Amino acid sequence: MVRFGKIYERSGLALLNGLARLGSYELAEVQSSESSQLKADYYFTSNDRPTVFFFHGGNWRSYRKEDYRFVADTLGSIGANTVIPDLLKYPEYRFSTILEAAAKSLDYLVDYLNLNGDIFVMGHSSGAQIAALIALDSGLSKFRARLRGMIGLSGPYDFFPFSDEDHWDLFGPEADFPRSQPVNYVTPSAPELYLLHGAVDTRVRRGNSKSLMEKQLEAGGKASREVYSDMGHADTILSFSRLHRRKNALVRDIQYFINTRKTFGEKNGS
Repeated sequence: MVRFGKIYERSGLALLNGLARLGSYELAEVQSSESSQLKADYYFTSNDRPTVFFFHGGNWRSYRKEDYRFVADTLGSIGANTVIPDLLKYPEYRFSTILEAAAKSLDYLVDYLNLNGDIFVMGHSSGAQIAALIALDSGLSKFRARLRGMIGLSGPYDFFPFSDEDHWDLFGPEADFPRSQPVNYVTPSAPELYLLHGAVDTRVRRGNSKSLMEKQLEAGGKASREVYSDMGHADTILSFSRLHRRKNALVRDIQYFINTRKTFGEKNGS
């Protein structure tokens, strides 16, 4: 069963983001001249580094790109540039529009920022579901073949029938229900999936990542999974704070995954 709700207070995020201002990166806000909806924060450290597109969580309805500076700060400290797009929100938009806008943001920003290096997609909770679908569904992004991997934190990937009443509307109409489930898009042509989950997650059960990994492997694709015994739903994203990242196994695992899958830095002698 998947149950969604308030994950963490914005006041707590403000503290984490205040500490993250100490990071050594350049921050630029990007907005498309063609669409006021397409906005993102770009955290840049070096040209020879891979870029991680991070899709935030919030039950498809809350939080903003600015709330996740601390994630970009930690990704910069382990060797990656970061792009955090603003996501459309329910109930103003249904999921199909939210997903397509997220994929369109990736495509626009890869072009606009002239990203020639390796690209990874990553997300937490509902953002992990979006990242997984961009990685798996070949029809969403024209740059899917450029993706070196997908990193999912506490993601819902196999959660139909829905347990939250308003999800029947969010993911509707009925003909669109299958599109909400990453397990319906497993394919050998997708970039490698790296699925991370807390063992004591009661919001999005860890069986979601197990199901997606197993089905992706059965389809002939690449996927692996880590389960952290002392982590709940919010802990996987709070691992990126300066308060927790130094000796955090999840952050180390992500660093190893990125470093062993990237190609751009190696080609440039870094």
